[in-house]
Amino acid sequence: MGWVTEIGKRLGSLGRRGAIESRLDEEIGFHVDQQTDKNLRAGMSREEARRRALLKFGGLERTKEATRDEIRPALLEDLLRDLRHGCRVLSRAPGFTAAAVLTLALGIGGTSAIFSVVRAVMLEPLPYQQPDRIVSIWETSRSGDRNVIAPANFVVWRERTRTLEHLGMVGPITVTMIVDGQPSEVAGLTFSSAVFRALGVQPALGRAYTPEEDFRADAAVIVLSHEFWQGRLGGRQDVLHMTVGVNGQRRSVIGVMPPAFTVVGQKADFLIPIGQTIEQLRAAPGRGNSYAIARLGEGVSRERASAEMRSVFAQLEKEDPRRNAGRSVMLLPLQEQMVGDLRPAALALVGAVVLLLLVACVNVANLLLARSAAREREVGIRTAIGATRARLMRQMLSESLLLALACGVAGLGVAALCHRGLLVLVGSRIPIPRLDQVKLDAPVIAFTMLVALATGIVFGLVPAFVTTTHAGDALREGRRHGAGRRLRHTLSTLVVGEVALSLVLLAAAGLLMRSLLKLQSIDPGFRADGVLTARVRVPPTRYDFAKADRFFQQSLSRIAAIPGVQHAAGTQCLPLVGPCIGTGFWRLDRPKPLEGQVPSAQVRPITPSFFRTMSVPQLAGRDFSSSDVADSTPVAIVSEALVREHFAGDEALGRRLRVGIRPANAQEELHATIIGVVRDIKLSSLEGPVGPTIYLPSSQLPARIMTFVVRTGQDPASFGTSITKIVQSLESEVPVEVRTLEDVVGATIARPRALSVLVGVFALVALALAAIGVYGVMAYSVRERTQEIGLRMALGASARSVFRLVLGQALRLALTGIAVGLVAAAVAARMLKRLLYEVAPLDPWTFASTALALLVVAVVASYVPARRSTHMVPIDALRTN
Repeated sequence: MGWVTEIGKRLGSLGRRGAIESRLDEEIGFHVDQQTDKNLRAGMSREEARRRALLKFGGLERTKEATRDEIRPALLEDLLRDLRHGCRVLSRAPGFTAAAVLTLALGIGGTSAIFSVVRAVMLEPLPYQQPDRIVSIWETSRSGDRNVIAPANFVVWRERTRTLEHLGMVGPITVTMIVDGQPSEVAGLTFSSAVFRALGVQPALGRAYTPEEDFRADAAVIVLSHEFWQGRLGGRQDVLHMTVGVNGQRRSVIGVMPPAFTVVGQKADFLIPIGQTIEQLRAAPGRGNSYAIARLGEGVSRERASAEMRSVFAQLEKEDPRRNAGRSVMLLPLQEQMVGDLRPAALALVGAVVLLLLVACVNVANLLLARSAAREREVGIRTAIGATRARLMRQMLSESLLLALACGVAGLGVAALCHRGLLVLVGSRIPIPRLDQVKLDAPVIAFTMLVALATGIVFGLVPAFVTTTHAGDALREGRRHGAGRRLRHTLSTLVVGEVALSLVLLAAAGLLMRSLLKLQSIDPGFRADGVLTARVRVPPTRYDFAKADRFFQQSLSRIAAIPGVQHAAGTQCLPLVGPCIGTGFWRLDRPKPLEGQVPSAQVRPITPSFFRTMSVPQLAGRDFSSSDVADSTPVAIVSEALVREHFAGDEALGRRLRVGIRPANAQEELHATIIGVVRDIKLSSLEGPVGPTIYLPSSQLPARIMTFVVRTGQDPASFGTSITKIVQSLESEVPVEVRTLEDVVGATIARPRALSVLVGVFALVALALAAIGVYGVMAYSVRERTQEIGLRMALGASARSVFRLVLGQALRLALTGIAVGLVAAAVAARMLKRLLYEVAPLDPWTFASTALALLVVAVVASYVPARRSTHMVPIDALRTN
């Protein structure tokens, strides 16, 4: 029994040190009080008597401090001893340790990966000077939605606003750039020189262009991004002395921006000046594709600036009601513009991964708790020989913290894999700002380890509090795996919580998946299978509109002759790919509507056979023909939505429309005769409503851009090379962007698809963990009740009744967890409302199916322990101690 004495000495060491210090306090207090009474009887004041007593017994105080100095290193020694003991305990149970580390690593790694994305995209401050003072300025449409600004309005804002500084315009532009003789389409920005000062950013190499260069039509300068300079130009040192071809014009490179420079999260390979004089901007009709950026004046709030801009816009509405009637202006913080529409999805991901982490913690707590039951006798012996509850809790926490550190290291590996998977899943499919800046850097590593330590404390405290430390109770059990009623109750409670959390995740994944299926089942109005698209842009310096139209017609005739091509056509604006032409129109057989009441429609210039190629049914009239050219009578085909809204009860064919577009070299807006009606097509987005659409012959409204659509009976992607060769045989400096129409349609739902996949993966992991939890608890329960089951069978209970007993216990736990989870899921589902399409947050089918799936998993997980209970031999079970 010498080892028992030694263990007792070690376990009681902390208690003895505490007792020593407490005893010293009592001794010091006793002697000081006694001496104080003597001094008072000698006629001293109370303060003087107390001071002299403390002075006399200062030696005891010094003794106490010395004792404390001895205790501190002893405590450190105890801590190191606990850690060494914890390492030995964990190494003796490699299966348990591996299961716990893997379980928590999944939760911690997923949490860290999502945190790294949210931090980079939403939490990191924008890399500008005083970004809280920078605002973006947008106009609002008549429906109140955010809209691009009119260049003429921008000029007035520059002249009349007093609360904004460095007001400039920013707009996307795609150009044909020729570098080293190779043409390609490159995306950049038209960028006012004032925006450099508004953002407080200047080129890292060279200079920015000046206001004089900005508002000149012949300012052939360009500023490149650092990434374009390094990637496309190989980091050439003479970059500031070179020129590049942009839409057929040679531009001098005058600067290179700093690395990772973006404009409100939008990457741009280049920046070019506005390229128009102030007077040209003032006379520009309609709206372009730009918004404005400015810096708030010193001491000016955003509310004050917004009020001034609304006042200026109210004046503009009176001065130019045709352009501005029913519209307004809004000022947005840059962070809101960049991540405003991403916030609901980000919050959903954060919630999902936190739920997964909680499920993992509960699962590991279950493992530790079930494992601690096997150590009840050990704990009882340690308690009997002097170990305090605090000492035992410290030992258990040391083991759980060691386990947590291992989980944190493994979690970093899982986070790296998740991070790579996120980039593959999202990548270039979803335009998420600053996604390329997501990385596992020091803050993310620190966050991972902090989460690991926090979870270690959480799942370590459960067995520390639940495990009995009453020596008599533990030693009286007389069983190898005795745990007691409180331990069984805690295990069951944890399983209920695990099932409930898993149900919340499953319900969220089910709602998002149903919404995605609804989106995928939307009929866009055309057939995307078997269609290849090829986008072509000709340089404006060498192609006027008439020459561009001839080039496109010639290319189209050759493409249609490729063997295997069934139909070929062209459109200036491909459905579901960004905005196109929107304008007002009205029937010429009726009075002109009042200003602000002119109806609007989408305008789509197309070539003949477009509807046949896209498999869009023609409902009435005829298609465009080769005779519908620039010099012929203007004609139009309209959508059924336009007929339904503006020709109810009237015949549309033969009626004339005035369309608010002025073709090149025309003196007035277009007057077009309706020659056909076609089925509605989803043009802007799959989930959005279908509005009126006017189709015009591309020859009557020519442009320098065309997207060819080619229907084949074979794999459409195999025709990309042939189409590219045909186009570049006619014009070698024209890039061709090829992709299938199915990819185009799929890109419109890339974000909900990625969100559904991520939440679905988290839900499946949580479901697997819940199944493991149910299995573990039921296996432990069967082992714990071995003698009870043996006694039942010895008294005549059948195997079937024992099976029902065990399975019934599992079902009660699962049903309780499902009931709690359904309530929690109903609350959580309301937060997903903005992410769902035609699916109610409390969709009964989703909730019922997820609850049933979880119940089936719980039954399957408990089947093996229940089956094992029926194979017990009563005499062996009764003999078990």
